[in-house]
Amino acid sequence: MYHNWNYNNWIPGGFREGYATGFPWGGIVMGIFMVAIIALVIVLIVRLGKNRKPDLIGQKERGIDILIERYARGEIDAETFRSMKAEIDAKM
Repeated sequence: MYHNWNYNNWIPGGFREGYATGFPWGGIVMGIFMVAIIALVIVLIVRLGKNRKPDLIGQKERGIDILIERYARGEIDAETFRSMKAEIDAKM
């Protein structure tokens, strides 16, 4: 007696309509999950990279403060002060 049954459609663990687990959205859900994990890793790398950059604004202020102190102590004259301050402003 011949039966035209596709045993993969009802056997537990078999392939159902082209889906290995019988769950049709599994591949899409896994794809979204993987994209989310990759995006999270990229965001973490970018944020950690930002924390490693030097604080250029703080360095500029510190450099100008040192320059003002040297000028106030008389170590440098007004012309040297102006030229060094202009150089600091140009670099940062």
